[in-house]
Amino acid sequence: MVMSKIGLSRGIKKSNQLYTKAKKYIASGTSTFSRAPGVFPDGGAPKVLVKQKGCRVWDVDGNQYIDMVMGCGPVTLGHGNNKIDKAIKEQLNKGILFSMINNLEVELAEKLVKTIPSAEMVKFSKNASDVCAAAVRLSRFYTQRDLVICYGYHGFHDWYIGSTDKSYGIPNDIKRLTKVFDYGDIDGLIKTVNKNKDRIAAIIMEPVIGQRQICNYDDDKNKRKFMKPCTNCNQVKTLKKIKKIAKSIGALFILDECISGFRFGIGGAQDYFGVYPDLSIFGKGVTNGMPLGILAGKRKYMKHFDKVFLSSTYAPEALTLAAAIKNLEIYKSENVIKNFWKKGEYIEKHFQKIIKKYDLSDHVSLAGYPVRLMINTHKKNGVQDPVLSTLYQQEMFKNGILCFSGVLMLSMSHKKKDLDLLIQSFDKTCKKINYAVTHKLSFRSLLTCKPMSPVFKGLRERNAVSN
Repeated sequence: MVMSKIGLSRGIKKSNQLYTKAKKYIASGTSTFSRAPGVFPDGGAPKVLVKQKGCRVWDVDGNQYIDMVMGCGPVTLGHGNNKIDKAIKEQLNKGILFSMINNLEVELAEKLVKTIPSAEMVKFSKNASDVCAAAVRLSRFYTQRDLVICYGYHGFHDWYIGSTDKSYGIPNDIKRLTKVFDYGDIDGLIKTVNKNKDRIAAIIMEPVIGQRQICNYDDDKNKRKFMKPCTNCNQVKTLKKIKKIAKSIGALFILDECISGFRFGIGGAQDYFGVYPDLSIFGKGVTNGMPLGILAGKRKYMKHFDKVFLSSTYAPEALTLAAAIKNLEIYKSENVIKNFWKKGEYIEKHFQKIIKKYDLSDHVSLAGYPVRLMINTHKKNGVQDPVLSTLYQQEMFKNGILCFSGVLMLSMSHKKKDLDLLIQSFDKTCKKINYAVTHKLSFRSLLTCKPMSPVFKGLRERNAVSN
């Protein structure tokens, strides 16, 4: 395939014009920070998309790209999946929003309980932020305590956002009820717990950090297969330690699997690592793009939702439920998880070769697991370099790849030819970075757009936020 068929060949004039209009009528210009133009290089990337199919997307100017963002992660099968669309259309003829419980709500709940290892009951809402807040509320009721300790990103509700630098408008009394910890800092977590153990209702965390821990994954003699982490993996040990700490003080252990769910394993990262929580949060990949948040947990906790309030008019909306049911069927019949691991390993292998080829280990490195690979652009001391991140994205967009400066989101719709184009684009981008390093040029001098500044600065730095 010829690289010139994708990329910024048509310019972004219409895109810029439409975004100017968006800023006039939409507060902040967008309803989602992760989709904001500030997340992408201004002048080096489009701002408005109009069409998508599979892993290809088109902007308002007619430029085509390979999508490595996939709706910020939820679209795991591909845009416009025919089987999902058919299920939605069939349900459309039967009804969208019912005045009572509908049959699909019961059917999906049963399937999820049979799929998620720690689930005995579930509760639905329209997004994971809502069910994260509900999990915290349930924990506070069950334990009769008020303090929550967290790691990762857990949505937009006050209990969490109050712990970040995006806490404007949130009362100080609420801010004081949430404390954060660093994933690998067990000693720090223990100190926080010891100071507050009679107040802690829950420890809630994302189960997977960006940096893959040292383990036997890369040892040929003990090659970890997908769904089978090595027994002495530091990530497994860390999760078990944190769970033990939570249980020792009578707090609930909650895993926020909005991102890791339906990527590491069909039952989530808990299925992959073999560490099971009291409550779990799922979203994103469960529906291939339709809005759904799932709180799954043990019956002894979940039964208290007759007292603890979580209710939404649109939670049992039937088109989403139909999509989720069909999505689960496809995951099981088409080995979706295995597909993700194989594609990710293919990309990782080639990206590592390219980084070595251009001697860029001081500036570009890989992190994470193959199913959710992360590209880090940094200074020699390892500190993230926003100018280099901008250059990276600028060149990837120029070569036809719609991407964040970090994480790559794989889908079933990414074929080998798409991955090869991604690898070619990464090679060209690294060549450009190498040119700057070799000729002792500043990365800023190669920019044709404005340098980016992190939209999620405080959230990312303090909580290792994933998109």
